[in-house]
Amino acid sequence: MSRQRSYFQSWIIALFLLLAVTFAVAQASAPKYDKATEAKIKGTVETLGKAADGLVHLSLKTDKGSLDVMLAPESYMTEMEIALKVGDTLQILGSQVTVNGNAMFLAREVTRGGDIFLMRDDKGAPLWIGWPK
Repeated sequence: MSRQRSYFQSWIIALFLLLAVTFAVAQASAPKYDKATEAKIKGTVETLGKAADGLVHLSLKTDKGSLDVMLAPESYMTEMEIALKVGDTLQILGSQVTVNGNAMFLAREVTRGGDIFLMRDDKGAPLWIGWPK
C-alpha cells in the first residue's frame, strides 16, 4: 500500500511541475504590454476571429494601413457581452508591440460609439487572468 501511495505522490508532483513549466513558458511567450508605446488608434474592423493563441484578434483599417489588434479570450468577451463585428468603427487605446517581426497592437480599452470595453487594467495587465476558459 505504501508503494502505491509513493507512486501516486510521484505522479502528482510530476504533473504539478509540468503544469508549472507550461504556465511559465506561456507567460514568457505572451507579448508584454508596454506603457511607453501606449497610443490611441481609430479605424474600421476589416476582419475578426480567434487566432491560434486562443485570443480574439481583429484587423483594424486605419488611415496608416491595417493593424493586427489582440483583444482578449473569446470566453471573456462573451461573458462581458462584448460583441464586435466587421464594419464597426472603433477607437482603441493600447500598446504597439512587435511579435516575431510583425507589428501588433495590444488593446487595453476599446470604444465603439458610447460603449467602452476594458481588456486590461491601467498598467496593461490582462483583466481576463484567472477567467474561466
